[in-house]
Amino acid sequence: MKQATAIALALLAGVLLAIYDLRTDDTGIEVGLLLIASLLLALLAPQRWWLVGLCVGLPIPIVELAVGHASLPPAGIATLGVAIVGALIGFAIARAARTPAAT
Repeated sequence: MKQATAIALALLAGVLLAIYDLRTDDTGIEVGLLLIASLLLALLAPQRWWLVGLCVGLPIPIVELAVGHASLPPAGIATLGVAIVGALIGFAIARAARTPAAT
């Protein structure tokens, strides 16, 4: 149940960030929001970190293509990479937290 909630929240975050992307040029804030959202949601569902990254990062290039703001390939595809990196960091933190310390 926790994983399904995290994935649903990741998709919601991705859609909200795609709407935000259409209305602003502030790339720095958007990259920060992508990293934070994907990292935190991957902490909730570390087994599905890759799906969290896709759900957060993929709506932006899809919306860019649908609205016609981008050529092929869309420049927003970089957001997918940022979201995957954030989710991977979240996965690494979750894994390190559950691994017992070496003595």
